[in-house]
Amino acid sequence: MTLPAAKSHPTPSLANVFDVLLADIVSGRYPSGARLPAERDLAQLLGASRPTLREALRRLGEWGLIAARRGSGVVVRDIADWSIDVLPAYLRLGAPLDPPGSLPTLIKDILDVRRMVLIDLLRLVAPRTNPGSLAGARAAAGRAWAARGNLAEFQRADLDMLRQLLLSARLLPALWMLNGLVRVYLELARTVGTLGSVPDDYLDAYDAIFAALERHDADGACEAMTRYLEHHDRRLLAAFGALS
Repeated sequence: MTLPAAKSHPTPSLANVFDVLLADIVSGRYPSGARLPAERDLAQLLGASRPTLREALRRLGEWGLIAARRGSGVVVRDIADWSIDVLPAYLRLGAPLDPPGSLPTLIKDILDVRRMVLIDLLRLVAPRTNPGSLAGARAAAGRAWAARGNLAEFQRADLDMLRQLLLSARLLPALWMLNGLVRVYLELARTVGTLGSVPDDYLDAYDAIFAALERHDADGACEAMTRYLEHHDRRLLAAFGALS
């Protein structure tokens, strides 16, 4: 008599193991100060190999979510210690550690921080800009506008526009900081951007911003950016409110 072969289950990938643990921590299943199960038990629970689990834990540690403590094992760190890398997952999960109904506030906070950063960057760029030096930024904005029917392509070109703007002014600290946030930037753009389409005034707004920068008119560039973002952010928040 031949016994039926045992059913095999595929071993989860590193990305799957990482995403499960990330969601468990961000959602509060493992709250701040909680100790994760022992490595052997956690690997068995997730159906993962020990090397895969260790790499996932290492990445979670890089994001400030967990820490290995002598005598306590792997412990979930306080939310105040988490890195910006966690933000897209926290947004996707509906701001689970905040009071109910806090998601609109989180989205508004993200948009407000974006506006604050972009305005400050324009003030740094303006004195370093000369006619013709923004050709790369203008070309990237044109590519973004041409790709407006494809949200992912638009977002990549829009990000490249900002990178080209910083490069034109040789603001290398800001450029390298942005490079370190590319994944977070694009994931947030995908998450929040799906609430609305590309604004009709995108290209006109950036033409005005670039023209002001080429005149070394920081106030004019910041005013044009503020008008554009305020209009765009209101549309996003209204779209989110309609879906809530």
